[in-house]
Amino acid sequence: MDRATFLRIIGASAGSFLFSGLDAKIESLRYDLKQVKIYDNYVRGVHFRKQDFLDDLPKVNDTLQLERETDNPYDQFAIKVMRNGKFLGYIAAYENITLAMLMDQGVQLEASVSAVAENIEDKKYLDKVFSVQVFTKLLVPYTHLETTDLRAKRADDADDVYRKGGIIK
Repeated sequence: MDRATFLRIIGASAGSFLFSGLDAKIESLRYDLKQVKIYDNYVRGVHFRKQDFLDDLPKVNDTLQLERETDNPYDQFAIKVMRNGKFLGYIAAYENITLAMLMDQGVQLEASVSAVAENIEDKKYLDKVFSVQVFTKLLVPYTHLETTDLRAKRADDADDVYRKGGIIK
């Protein structure tokens, strides 16, 4: 076998591998940008920033900012949790690696408060007092959702494309 034939075979194989997941009806393939929760847990180190936390007590669904702290001497994947310019705590060190790598690659992450403990004033040591939820947006392919009217109508009022034989053959 000569080199040109070998390269054609490799190229054809690579092309079929790359496009193997695509539907044959490429013109009907559409995408939807979907918000996906990828993290939800307590913020660590709040005790050390107790006054900033208590001065502007967060409420559920308040927006938070995540900021990489690459020069942290104890954790190269450190992620600070901020609110209105105030540093409240960190994403847990044993859970921050994936989020840090996503942030380093430019993935946009959105964060908000998912829970706040009751009776915070009574606690001497602020541990597990509030948690952060982190979301990102993923591009999700769909082929038949756009052709149905389930996005605008109740399920009882929408056409039943499954029983008409349009989807399942």
